[in-house]
Amino acid sequence: MRAKFKKSTKRSLKKEETLQFTLNVIGIFMFMGILIRWWTVPFAVSHDLRIYYNSDFQMKLSECKEFLAFVLCAASVYFSLVNVYFLGKTGKKLVYTVLVLLAVFNLYMMLTLLAVATH
Repeated sequence: MRAKFKKSTKRSLKKEETLQFTLNVIGIFMFMGILIRWWTVPFAVSHDLRIYYNSDFQMKLSECKEFLAFVLCAASVYFSLVNVYFLGKTGKKLVYTVLVLLAVFNLYMMLTLLAVATH
């Protein structure tokens, strides 16, 4: 007599929810850390290892707007991909497709900027 074991769906669902929660918490800390850069950039370290405030490094208002727009767009892409990934097989396929497209676009932009910078 052989015993047939079935996987418990409750346990695998709990694992996925835990992983999704963990990735969301990591994302929150990651983007909070990026936003802290807004206030910590003007501080620098001198040659004798003293911390001083350098007002030349302070972001101007237009730079702050651009930085905030970048962080919000990156955060929305990250959280969207993390949460879509856990919707099922189609969600995983969609996330992998988007990641491949982002990789191709990044390579294209890198080569374009390299070509512009060398001319």
